[in-house]
Amino acid sequence: MRRAIILLSALLTCVACPAARAEDPAACRTVRLADAGWTDASAVTAVGATLFDALGYQTRTPLLALTVTYLTMGAGQVDGFLSNWEPSGDAAIAPFLKNGSVRQIATNLSGAHYTLAVPDEVWQAGLHDFGDIARWGSKLGHVIYGVEAGNDGNGLVLDMIRDDRFGLGRFRLVESSEQGMLSQVARSIESHRPIVFLAWEPHPMNMRHHLRYLTGGDALFGPDAGASVHTVIRAGYDAACPNATRLLRQIRFSIDGENVMMKAIQDEHLPPRDEARRWLRAHPDVLAPWLDGVTTLDGRPGLPAVLSALQAHR
Repeated sequence: MRRAIILLSALLTCVACPAARAEDPAACRTVRLADAGWTDASAVTAVGATLFDALGYQTRTPLLALTVTYLTMGAGQVDGFLSNWEPSGDAAIAPFLKNGSVRQIATNLSGAHYTLAVPDEVWQAGLHDFGDIARWGSKLGHVIYGVEAGNDGNGLVLDMIRDDRFGLGRFRLVESSEQGMLSQVARSIESHRPIVFLAWEPHPMNMRHHLRYLTGGDALFGPDAGASVHTVIRAGYDAACPNATRLLRQIRFSIDGENVMMKAIQDEHLPPRDEARRWLRAHPDVLAPWLDGVTTLDGRPGLPAVLSALQAHR
């Protein structure tokens, strides 16, 4: 923490940081960032909103299902989205990329996981691969646990069941909220009942439980640690609001950083905006590359404005 304070103070003295070529017009004042409702989405959306607020913008973060997010972006009602997971989200975004209503502008996280997983106890007993699930059918109750209806990962599981891939035709998917699914996972681990469920990293579940990600699903979910998360904007936003777009394009996250934020949001019940400010104050070194060439809405250098705002919200 002492290092963070020293670095924050040093950065704050940089009043001659490079500015973007021009500030955004007043019509860009309100920035609308969709929040998909997953803890990681809420964390990264809060970081983006915190930065825009510090730069003099006003942010709205509507809570929207994934497909609704892209529909509203196509209708010009949402400007940006920081949580397009790939390859699992390819099917959801593909129609909107094809019709040109949205654009993918950056990869903001690499090396992520998103696939089916089991507790270590189940893995040790022999369930290692997608091809093993069917043989465990009776022990699993022929159930796979997913998250909210309409989620891209759920869609991949439903496709497997429909097509009887890996012999899963007799299985059913139980859809629930993220927290509902994780509660079921915790109960199953405590009672030593086998369970297969959608899991991902970054997420505090990987710190709370010893989980094992199954092999064999690369064709659907991508290779191990091969998932990535992308920033999406509505068509035309980069031309209309180049300064805001520059910030969205330059934001990058890490697995460890997101894990820390998500754990605080879940375990300490901190509002995402509060945790975003706390995390940014503790990691001011991320700000210079994120804010390179970015100004406030009225054209002042962005980095000192953000640092001042973070200091003021202690």
